[in-house]
Amino acid sequence: MNVLTLQSTYGGLLHDTGKAVYRAGGQRGSHSEQGYQFLHGVLSGADWAPALDCVRYHHAAALRGAAKALPDDSPAYIVYLADDLSAAADRREVEGESSSFRRDLPLDSVFTHLNGSHPGWMMPAQPQDGSLKLPRQQQPLSASVYADAVRKLSECLPDLQPQPEWINSLLGLLETQFSCFPSSTFTGESPDVSLFDHAKTTAAIAACISEYVQANNITDLRKALFEQEKDFCQKDAFLLYTADFSRIQKFLYTVHTENALRSLRSRSFFLELLMEHYLDELLAGCGVSRANLIYSGGGHCYVLLPNTAAVADTLTRWNRQFNHWLQQQFGTQLFLANAWTPCSGNDLTNTPAEKSLYKELFRRVNRLLEQHKFHRYTAEDLRLLNSTAAYPDGRECKVCGTSANLKDDLCPWCKLFVDLSYKIQNKCVLVVSRQPSAADDCTLPALDGGSEYLSLTDQFSARKRLASGEPVVRVYTKNAPFTGLTYSTNLYVGDYAASNSMEELAGQSEGVRRIAVCRMDVDNLGHAFISGFEQENEKDPVKRMHYVTLSRTSAFSRQMSLFFKCYINGILEGLHVSIVYAGGDDVFLVGAWNDVLEAAQRIQRNFTAFSCGALTLSAGIGIFDDHYPIRLSAEETAALEEAAKHLPGKNAVALFTPERKAVRDAKGNLLVQPEQGHIYAWDVFRTKVLTEKVGCLQSFFGKDNAEHGNAMLYNLLALLREAENDRINLARYAYLLARLSPKKNAPDYKLYEQFSHSMMDWALDAVQRHQLITAIYIYVYQNRKGGDTDGRME
Repeated sequence: MNVLTLQSTYGGLLHDTGKAVYRAGGQRGSHSEQGYQFLHGVLSGADWAPALDCVRYHHAAALRGAAKALPDDSPAYIVYLADDLSAAADRREVEGESSSFRRDLPLDSVFTHLNGSHPGWMMPAQPQDGSLKLPRQQQPLSASVYADAVRKLSECLPDLQPQPEWINSLLGLLETQFSCFPSSTFTGESPDVSLFDHAKTTAAIAACISEYVQANNITDLRKALFEQEKDFCQKDAFLLYTADFSRIQKFLYTVHTENALRSLRSRSFFLELLMEHYLDELLAGCGVSRANLIYSGGGHCYVLLPNTAAVADTLTRWNRQFNHWLQQQFGTQLFLANAWTPCSGNDLTNTPAEKSLYKELFRRVNRLLEQHKFHRYTAEDLRLLNSTAAYPDGRECKVCGTSANLKDDLCPWCKLFVDLSYKIQNKCVLVVSRQPSAADDCTLPALDGGSEYLSLTDQFSARKRLASGEPVVRVYTKNAPFTGLTYSTNLYVGDYAASNSMEELAGQSEGVRRIAVCRMDVDNLGHAFISGFEQENEKDPVKRMHYVTLSRTSAFSRQMSLFFKCYINGILEGLHVSIVYAGGDDVFLVGAWNDVLEAAQRIQRNFTAFSCGALTLSAGIGIFDDHYPIRLSAEETAALEEAAKHLPGKNAVALFTPERKAVRDAKGNLLVQPEQGHIYAWDVFRTKVLTEKVGCLQSFFGKDNAEHGNAMLYNLLALLREAENDRINLARYAYLLARLSPKKNAPDYKLYEQFSHSMMDWALDAVQRHQLITAIYIYVYQNRKGGDTDGRME
């Protein structure tokens, strides 16, 4: 990272620190001056001076007044423009000097204006510590909350230096302290972008501007960025970059039945880590930092980069090198498609609004990405893929089928994915070094064509290696930010695991010994990401696109990652389930069947509350024997998930087994009868199936008569299922219910009357009858011991 970009990045991250100082009880006046005075007192050394100039002079009035004090190439001019572009509006210099500002204004949820309007929900003013914080009704922020954050800054900032290796530590510190405060307390605007998200986006834009002006030999920054700001905003100074892993499913499910859960978790974690490694090499090669990372999750990413020839060359070269390494290691199992498109400051701020430039920007880059997926291999790639020689002894890995350096019938990668699971759960620090050692877990490609070596370790060992002078490239911490650790990036990982054994999880089931596989993801996330902040009811294009800003997109992306990679661990606490994968917008769980049902509902309830109802989830839940192949159970559960998404309005869950399709012979005769799937909207499943109908069965039969109830319910179920295709045999159904009747003077006769009337009413109504069938399945599972042997729902 060159000096000007380094100064601009630090200046962008720190530029609004004075807002916290002012709201903590600072005096009236410019927040930029208050921020400068505070930081000048805690950051010592002349190297900080350019960044502090960015803090002091990031507003137009201050820049005009400092014309003689600032050199024309000061990074303050860069941060000034980046601040305007980040906010997509002119920022006011003085916060608090009129009734239009409220020091105690809380942060609105970033979902407030997503997919419509969801007002009235604010984020609690608590530092980011990994625990779920749901939006709540408005509660003003006290000065003491800001004072605590300022105190934390004064304690931690002196440990940092204005060098590239400390940027990630500053990002982590600001996220924990500033992500619960609004960027602006101006009452005329919606305070739904946090102080941290605005600072991060400002730093990203500033770094891009810095690289662009240097590549184009623009030295008079005052003239180019301040005096001729409108002209510069028309230049394509930026690139929106995206990358996406293809064939993830094939890679994940290339596992052996033995140790399947361990291998699945390791493979999914490895993919997440591989994307982070790819991005860090790319960012370093482009001369910017992780502040420029807009979104990463689920094997997909968006990055804001400078539009220079050097950056374009880096992107092309690194993607080619990386995919070549993937081919060498995994053949055609994995491929990373990428694309980028130029954009201007006006594109980022959607100016003019009627042209929807911001939305078109994402659509354009995604179209280019799809084109790369369809043309993934060059002629040279194909020659290499077809020239792989067979291993001399002809032996193949029993998992993936490759033939290379087998040990215990496993190739090095498949063996690693079995062994890595323990370390993933028990080691909190990952070190990437240019120096190989016996402790390395795997080798990764480097941008310069060399290799880098990854090892999972602990904080003490990581600090020791850094202090020894070892050529450490970067450090990743898992679910634990360490501010004082150089090169450190905290990665949130959904790693909750009650067990690493399918057999153990099945043994924890209530009733029948079964595991469940749950796959769920967010409905219509692509639309929300690209168009979600448009106010579709507004005809005026300016009002329609008012909330469409890069800061909001970045904040939205960060919150999604936090929920699925971080908060989910606490949501699942106490359940006999294990996360195979959680990130981006989807979840893959395995566990005791009844706890997976509960886990899915917890995730759905909390996500609905977390997103203020702006987003919904759909899920598929299949129930299987613990020896049933995980690849097949994953495929069948994916089909259930897809079936749930076909329910009008989505926001649904599909249970048990995929819906059978009608099969006819050449003459049109029905060979296989289609079966209505167990698919329900979440509220219907919760209230009508579980609470009402399963509750009724539990109340009537109770634990003492559970086995007797199961036998009777099997007979009732047969009649109910027949009624799905024909008229129900009411006489037979009524007879079976009558056999359950106690004597009329028995104390439980009233309970029987309510039960039998409900059972009859439900049987006569097609919708209620289907809910009852699902309820009987669940009740029988809860109260049955042992199970069938084919590994599937009867």
